[in-house]
Amino acid sequence: MNMKIKTGCIIVLYNPNIDLLKKVIDAILNQVDCLFIADNSLTVNHIFINSLNKNIIYQKMIKNIGIAGAQNIGINYFTKNNYTHIIFLDQDSIIAKGLVKQLINDLAYLQNLSISVGGVSARAVNRQNGKMYHETKKRGKTFSEDLTEVNELMSSTSLIPIEMFSKVGLLEETLFIDGVDHEWCWRAKKIENSRFFVSEKAVISHQLGEGDKFFIIKNVAISTPFRTYYQYRNFFLLSRRNYVPLSWKFLNGFKYFVKLFYYPIFIPPRKKYINNIINGVIDGFKYK
Repeated sequence: MNMKIKTGCIIVLYNPNIDLLKKVIDAILNQVDCLFIADNSLTVNHIFINSLNKNIIYQKMIKNIGIAGAQNIGINYFTKNNYTHIIFLDQDSIIAKGLVKQLINDLAYLQNLSISVGGVSARAVNRQNGKMYHETKKRGKTFSEDLTEVNELMSSTSLIPIEMFSKVGLLEETLFIDGVDHEWCWRAKKIENSRFFVSEKAVISHQLGEGDKFFIIKNVAISTPFRTYYQYRNFFLLSRRNYVPLSWKFLNGFKYFVKLFYYPIFIPPRKKYINNIINGVIDGFKYK
């Protein structure tokens, strides 16, 4: 007898655009059995959220505990309540109708081929220009016409069988925000020999960081100074681990070397960027 599919969605908030968040919630709500909203914001957003639907669970964090910590609270909730799948969604990611069903069907198809699937996700399209992100377009190998195998998934729209978290463990809270999704995928590959796929039939409107800015020959995704600290710190933390792909270490090492000069020269607030980069490098070397 097949187990009834029961899917929960986790969204982590941090000072969201309320109008955009309403669109995000409207798009996902009828595609899952329950929406768990973990709020890391400085302000409280429960007044409008609690009035939307009884299938929404809202939990305010006492402080910003990071995306991994907040997502783990949602994972534990859905695990205790016997859900079969979890899909993660960013607070600004608007999904198309039928996207969750498409991902569930793709996951089932792969599992029926006796593949150890860690998760599947949608193809991200740049909200600013409607084009596929260049980095994700290059990455991966074609598995079928509709599926591309990749080394890791971005968090937003990642659909993961909930049993995977008992096998692999929860998300690493010490990373706080940057690299959390990728680290878990690499760990799953090491522990369970899991494989990850992007569904070409499922598309999501997405924006990396604070948007893009043209630099020399291509657009560069801009991060906030706050996130830049974690990017540099976590790069040095993760680069020491043998299960982290060498390709990621080299590509990101080069990218962060370029941004070491790019941010302080071209992107205000320049002083804040350089201070956060320096502190991130120091703490990464110290394994702090």
